[in-house]
Amino acid sequence: MDKSMALDLTREVSAPSDSVGVPAKEYTLDIPRLPSVELPLKVSGSQESVVKAVQMCGGLTKVKKALNAHKDTPEGLELRLNDDNKRDGPNTFFNEHPIIGRLVPQRDESIVMKVSLPQGTLQACGGNLQKAIASVPPNKSKIVPVGIVNNTIRFREMSDFQVRIDNVPSACEFNESLGSLEWERIQQYVQSIPDQDTRPFENINNLVVDRTSQIPSSDFQLPPPPRFSMVNIPFVYRFRANPYATKSSSGESTVRGTYLKNYQQLVHSFGDEAEIPLAAHPSLQEDYQKAQETGVYPGSNKDSKFYEKLDQCLSILHEAFAKRPIWVKRHIDGLIPQDLHVSLKIALSLVSYRFTKGPWRNTYIKFGVDPRTSAEYAKYQTEYFKVEGKLQKSLLAAKNIPQPPAKYYVSNKPGDIDSRFYFDGAQVPWYLMLQIDLLSHEPNIAEVCASVTYLKKPTELTGWFQELDLTKIRKIVKYELGCLVQGNTQFSEYKLKFFKSMLYTKESMMNKESSADADGDVSMADFEDVGGKIDKAQTKEQGNKLQDDDVDDNDDEDENDDDDDNGVESGEPDDVVLEQEENDMDDEDFEAQPQKSEFGRNESNGHDQINPAFDITTASFEDIISQISQRDSVTAAKLRKNLDGFIFESEL
Repeated sequence: MDKSMALDLTREVSAPSDSVGVPAKEYTLDIPRLPSVELPLKVSGSQESVVKAVQMCGGLTKVKKALNAHKDTPEGLELRLNDDNKRDGPNTFFNEHPIIGRLVPQRDESIVMKVSLPQGTLQACGGNLQKAIASVPPNKSKIVPVGIVNNTIRFREMSDFQVRIDNVPSACEFNESLGSLEWERIQQYVQSIPDQDTRPFENINNLVVDRTSQIPSSDFQLPPPPRFSMVNIPFVYRFRANPYATKSSSGESTVRGTYLKNYQQLVHSFGDEAEIPLAAHPSLQEDYQKAQETGVYPGSNKDSKFYEKLDQCLSILHEAFAKRPIWVKRHIDGLIPQDLHVSLKIALSLVSYRFTKGPWRNTYIKFGVDPRTSAEYAKYQTEYFKVEGKLQKSLLAAKNIPQPPAKYYVSNKPGDIDSRFYFDGAQVPWYLMLQIDLLSHEPNIAEVCASVTYLKKPTELTGWFQELDLTKIRKIVKYELGCLVQGNTQFSEYKLKFFKSMLYTKESMMNKESSADADGDVSMADFEDVGGKIDKAQTKEQGNKLQDDDVDDNDDEDENDDDDDNGVESGEPDDVVLEQEENDMDDEDFEAQPQKSEFGRNESNGHDQINPAFDITTASFEDIISQISQRDSVTAAKLRKNLDGFIFESEL
């Protein structure tokens, strides 16, 4: 701030309506610049309180050093909550951790004002300074700037628990020896410990857990944990309050009557003892019957027409479940008009139930339909895939991953699943919770499905499929999906043939005597047994070509990585995903759908066009800086100035 600038203080005073504000006196800002430390303590204006606060920070020298430090340095000001001068001994506290205060990254200069008012004015106004200033005439008050705060240290870290160990002999002995950092004491302490020392545990078995009596700390010989909190800042739980809940002035929480419980039927077991619901929950049936009689759904307003919307939604769902007995909710969303979505959860609870585990997890199943009774329901099993985070951040992935569907969308196939949910080997689907019949549009997966032999009884892990057949499907999807995410549409016929001809679910189960080729796969003799003889010269040529086709094939990075996965994982969906979908949160937060990287988005100005030949795994330092400069020239200049080059992970 320029010292030549002046401060203009203007205030309104009581005056007739035709008068104007009276300007206050102008003051120059050629005043001292003051550093400040915002302590998480109650510091009074007394000299003793200020001196104690400074001592808790390590003294005036350390405070000055922290204030003069560069804002980008990790150095900070340590605030210790325990006063060393008032301890009974050096072992009073075992795990004493300071709170670190740091300089504010962005300078936020503020003016320190001195306000003078008649004595008793502030007290008469209840401590409200604004009210006190307005209550006195202009000639009775005085406001003068005395300084500008231009450097601030703030404390935002948590204070850890600290334990007194005055009466813990073993802990005190440990601190007096190792804590002193004196070799003679340390050596004496180590030599005094017998080979089988039971003393730290000798009194544990004799402790009597009685809440009414105090157990002397001397009975517990083990020192407390050196640190209780493993993080410096509080964890962000992203708590979201119930939008229907309100809290009264007395602190009592109540839920508004507009909250409608859906009574969704859930089956928590996959065993034979689990009974399949044949109808909706009795309480839900009772509410729906009342709505049919009165025309108003219990808990809703007549003006909202909730019952009319519920009936329209039920009509759509009845037709949908007549065509397809098992649905994923994200697919149903495209069948329901936006104005009817408010009744969708109630409607789904009236026509379907859910499994909480097993191959049909996260699906809505028509009442009375038991997918465990027939293999015809195998095609409705769900498979979950997820693109690894490091691959999502790549520039190529940002171009090839489609935007997830909006919360309210309209299916491009009336009364059926939107075609953008299908996996056909040509596009990355909208949602990576895929049912088997949505995968069978890919020719290689269709070939595997056509030759499967279903189990006599479904299992919780693989459903009606044998593990080997399901592994083949997963391998093909993971490989092709990984290629599509990276912009590669030319799949290796060699790899696909290997996946379809797999003899084992894991490569570790293969015969150890079988030779491995350049890609770590089984020998060609295994292919001759399964799919006929293959010309080895042609196979070698295809294997060499494969190295050029793969986009993200870096075996040097991790010898244990399976390069067939292409950065795609499969397995059960995260509970967070299911919870988010159940709560109808925005689909942009779903972990089941990879997101577009903000850094690699396509702009209409053409600055984010990516050179197809650019490969981050082989690019030089200048190539990477050049790519960054196209999107953020300031960051690129800073990196070029501060870095001499990059060291690839494989070379570490």
